[in-house]
Amino acid sequence: MTRETDPELVLIFRGTHQVLSAEKRLKRGGVRLRLIPVPRRLTSDCGLAIRIPIEQRDRAREILSGARLLPASVHVPGRNGEYDSVPL
Repeated sequence: MTRETDPELVLIFRGTHQVLSAEKRLKRGGVRLRLIPVPRRLTSDCGLAIRIPIEQRDRAREILSGARLLPASVHVPGRNGEYDSVPL
């Protein structure tokens, strides 16, 4: 499995409460996700992030926007362990 065939987004939130609230809403909305530790190359006040398949970006944006829980930043893994910022 490579990033090119299975791209994912990493959603970074401002705190643990926001991550857990977002997780609950996304799961309820049918978005496949995984709670992960924040990658070392990214910074966050919270140690958790949410990883979702990139093809579920629109559904995640719809759910999180409606709940006023948009992430502080969104990243896509790139080459050499780097992350590129992208819009949700």
